[in-house]
Amino acid sequence: MERLKQIGYTVKDGCSALGISRSGYYTAKQPEDKLETISELKDKELLEKIKALKLEHPFWGYRRVRAWLVHREKIKVNQKKVRRIMKENNLMASQTVHRAKRRPQRNKPKADRPRQYWGIDMTKFMIPVIGWAYLVIVLDWYTKKIVGWGLSLRSKATDWKRAVEKAINSEFPEGVRGNGLKLISDNGSQPTATSFIKDMATLGIEQIFTSYDNPKGNAETERMIRTIKEEIIWLNEFSSFEEAKEKIGKGIEIDYNQLYVHSELGYMSPEEFEKLYEKRIYPEKRSLMEDTQDMGWSEKIDYRSSSEAVSKCTIALHL
Repeated sequence: MERLKQIGYTVKDGCSALGISRSGYYTAKQPEDKLETISELKDKELLEKIKALKLEHPFWGYRRVRAWLVHREKIKVNQKKVRRIMKENNLMASQTVHRAKRRPQRNKPKADRPRQYWGIDMTKFMIPVIGWAYLVIVLDWYTKKIVGWGLSLRSKATDWKRAVEKAINSEFPEGVRGNGLKLISDNGSQPTATSFIKDMATLGIEQIFTSYDNPKGNAETERMIRTIKEEIIWLNEFSSFEEAKEKIGKGIEIDYNQLYVHSELGYMSPEEFEKLYEKRIYPEKRSLMEDTQDMGWSEKIDYRSSSEAVSKCTIALHL
């Protein structure tokens, strides 16, 4: 290029003659210690943030990692960039898909408002020295919020009733009767116990039991159980029952209900989604949204069911 310039070629004509771009020519002219671009430096900073996130949430994929960076840390980054960086550094989440051989014979109910359908389910895990601990959760199918939960060293109907009572006290402070609440569960011994059924009937809660030929009947709640395992249980070695209860409580009530970037809710947390619903349905309660004004998306949501609310709306991310 220098010889071409000496005989009268412009940089533009010289680059054209040599078959290179002008930007490539100027980049090649930079000293070696300046070859690392601003973009590359930003990639390194972003990689460190992603690594820190993956240490805390090893089961997160690039979509949820990117959603957290955008909505929680206010970092303007697109999905392709996060995917590239994670793939180049072997940080992608691996996933094995298991498909049930059984096929559902009927449609499962769909919630079109909060406090309409709740799902209840249980999982167990081992606490060294103590033994098995049993965690029961109650999930609102519309907001994906865990409205009630309980941890015990037993697995009895009374433990399930306490989880439901906690949910009722939180979501129906004026009483649940007459609100049309339906509780979905499997056919385990706890929800089918005579005492449990009697208490639900007394409260005016209609029970719905999934059938053997409907593997997706309580899928939302079962998927939430898996999320709790990935986000809390599998990442901790609890030394006592009290420690397990404290960490699970924080994981559910703060890390999940308040902060979790939920893909089915347009990467809002369950409580943000619930507040946005309340603001839309009850405009006079605008004060409910005072703490979530800068969530990073436009509030163009058509409230039908929580799954349709995102798939049929336009959520314009302010990137």
